Amino acid sequence: MYIRMMEYFTFDSILAKLVFLILAIIAVHYNIVFGVIVILIFISLSQNVIEGMDGEMSNQDSSKDSNITSFKKTNCVDGKLMKDNQTITPEQVKDSFPNIKFTGKNCNPCDEDCKFEIVSGEEQVTNEENLRAMDSNSVNVNREDATKKK
Repeated sequence: MYIRMMEYFTFDSILAKLVFLILAIIAVHYNIVFGVIVILIFISLSQNVIEGMDGEMSNQDSSKDSNITSFKKTNCVDGKLMKDNQTITPEQVKDSFPNIKFTGKNCNPCDEDCKFEIVSGEEQVTNEENLRAMDSNSVNVNREDATKKK
């Protein structure tokens, strides 16, 4: 069982800060290095930052989840995907909702097990612009560097 020492000690009170200040003064009286060590210990113990490695981008999850939730509220009726009062099958989803991108295989977006993302219009336009062909005359090419052997 893992027990963190910080759960038992809090350094937010004025008394605790005063005790560490007195300890730092006493430590500096003996040697300046001891004072620096006491101050570094105080700083490390007073920080309440706990960083976890989740493997997910949690700061973007809330906005994506809210988009998915609002999509489900507006388009799902009794577990069926609806558009213009017609039931949409998983095969028709790409045609009816082009902004949906499935993370796995195609499924019914109204199911809880279905994993998908909603791609914004700006992101979709940017991707299309990046894929569009460019005129080779508009790109400057240094012919000497291009023909050199490396």
